[in-house]
Amino acid sequence: MAEISHNQMAKLFRRLATSYTAGIDIKTAYTRETETGSTTYRQKSRKVLQGIRSGQTLASSLKLADGYFPKLALTVVSAGERGGRLEDAFGRLADHYEKLVKFRNAFLMSIAWPLFELSFAIIIVGALILILGWLVGDEAANWFGMGSAIANFMVYAGAIFIIVSSLFLLWWGTKKGWFGRLPMQIARRVPLVGKTIEALSLSRLAWAMSIAENAGTDAVEIVRMALEATQNYFYEDLTTEICQSVRSGNDFASSMRKTQAFPEDFLIYVENGEMAGQLAETMDRASEELQTRAETNMKILGTIGFVCTFLFVAAVIGIVVITMMQKFYLDPMNDLLNNV
Repeated sequence: MAEISHNQMAKLFRRLATSYTAGIDIKTAYTRETETGSTTYRQKSRKVLQGIRSGQTLASSLKLADGYFPKLALTVVSAGERGGRLEDAFGRLADHYEKLVKFRNAFLMSIAWPLFELSFAIIIVGALILILGWLVGDEAANWFGMGSAIANFMVYAGAIFIIVSSLFLLWWGTKKGWFGRLPMQIARRVPLVGKTIEALSLSRLAWAMSIAENAGTDAVEIVRMALEATQNYFYEDLTTEICQSVRSGNDFASSMRKTQAFPEDFLIYVENGEMAGQLAETMDRASEELQTRAETNMKILGTIGFVCTFLFVAAVIGIVVITMMQKFYLDPMNDLLNNV
C-alpha cells in the first residue's frame, strides 16, 4: 500500500499550519492540495476533500485515503481537533517530519562514502577474478577452487547475491515483525549499534508522548500512539501489555518498567515528568536529547564503516599486487635461477 513520504508530510502540514494561522478554513486549504503534487497525491487529496465537504472531521477525512497517511499523523490530528489545538498539531507534525527528513539525509550522507567504497571493492574483486584469469591463466584466479576464472566468478557473484539478499530479508522481516522481538534483543547487545537503534526509537516514542499529552489525549491512547511511533516491532509488541497496565490505573513509568524493555535513564525521564505534572515538556526534552545521541552515534558508526571499508579495499589491492608480482616477477625469476 502506497504511503505518503516524510518530505510530503512535512510540506503538507507546514502549509496547513500556515493557512490555519492565517484564518483560512480547512476546506479551502485542502482544496489547494488537490491542485499540487503527484497524481497519487492529488487523488488522495480529493478523497480527503470529499470527506471534509460531507461534514466529517479532518482526521476522519484523512482516513478515507486508504492508508496513505501514517497512523501517527491521524492520531495527532484527531487529538488536536478534540483538544481545540489543531494549529499546534499541524505545527508539531510539520516539525516532526522535517526533523525526520533532516536526520535521514544526514544518515545517508554519513554512510554514502563507505557504501560506495564497499560497492567499488566488490566490483573490483569480481573484475580481478576475470582479468587475472585472462592475463595470467585460470590458476591465478582459482580463488574458490572451481578450476576456471568464469566458474570462480560465478561462485563469487552468487555469494554476494546471497549475502545482499539475506541482509535485505533480515531488514524487511525485522521491520514487519516476522522474527518477533529477537532481532532487537540481539542488536541491543551489539556495542554502539544497539544503542543507536534504541535512541532513535525512544526519541520518536518521547516525541509522540509529548504531542499526545499536549493535545489532551487519554492515557491509553498516548501509550498506543507512542509505541507505534517507534516504528520498531520490539516496542510495538509491548502495546497490549503496557496499555492493560495503564488501564488498570498504573502510571506510565511503572507500566513501562515492568516490561524490562526500557533503559533506566529513559524511565527516569518519564517518572520525573509525571511527578512534576510536566510530562509533555519532559518528553520533548528527552526526545531532543535522544535524537542528538543517535546522531552522534551515527557519525561514529560512519567513521568506523569508512575505516573498515578502507582497510578492506587496501587488503584487496595488496592481495592483487602480491599475486601479480608473484606471477609476473618472482615465478619467472625462480624459473630462471633454477635453469641456471
